[in-house]
Amino acid sequence: MPSAVVAITPPAPPDTDSGDQGDQDLEKKLANQEQQKFEQTKAAIRQAIQDSPELKDLQKQLLIDMTPEGLRIQMVDQDKSSMFPSGSAQMTDQTKLLLQKISQIVAKLPNKLSITGHTDATPFRTQNGYGNWELSSDRANASRRALIDAGVDPHRITQVIGKADQDPLLPNDVYNASNRRIS
Repeated sequence: MPSAVVAITPPAPPDTDSGDQGDQDLEKKLANQEQQKFEQTKAAIRQAIQDSPELKDLQKQLLIDMTPEGLRIQMVDQDKSSMFPSGSAQMTDQTKLLLQKISQIVAKLPNKLSITGHTDATPFRTQNGYGNWELSSDRANASRRALIDAGVDPHRITQVIGKADQDPLLPNDVYNASNRRIS
């Protein structure tokens, strides 16, 4: 079953003439400021989870890292701890609470957001043809709605994607629960 990933994309730097040292210094300064903002955001999310008794156990299910696209927040399933019931896009109460905590911090940032749902490689298909592709998309969309309900401006969300099992977190163990995630 999938989880979701929220990617926070840094704003584009202002157009600069690459030949001018002052402009290059400005670009570096802006990049450093963005990096500091992302580090502060990462720390704030970790602290909010730590401070919430209901969510403390989910700390190991939250992965936060920097990518070329920006800050990536991933909520990852673990064995015996899923964000969604099997075959469902209806998130658990704990997942809703986790997204609310993340939203409170992310809502303060100006960055664009991208939400991606992922499944593991366990085949899932209902009689009407509903499978991992639809499930991963529906879970990403459920995460989008939860973020908006918790205060994130809907205009900041630029894409909602379902990837099924096509981008595993653990490519050498495609059936592992950790491949089910929201990015």
